[in-house]
Amino acid sequence: MPQLVPFYFINQVTFAFVLLPILIYLFSKYILPRFVRLFISRIFISKL
Repeated sequence: MPQLVPFYFINQVTFAFVLLPILIYLFSKYILPRFVRLFISRIFISKL
C-alpha cells in the first residue's frame, strides 16, 4: 500500500497542505461570488 510508505505519505500531506489553501482561496475569491451574483440576479428578475 503506497499510503503507508513514508515518502508517499509525506508527498501526499504536503500536496494537500499546498493544494487545499489554493483551492479555498480560488473558490472564495472567484468562483463562489459569481454563483451568488447569478442567483441574486435570477431572484431580482423573477420578482419583476
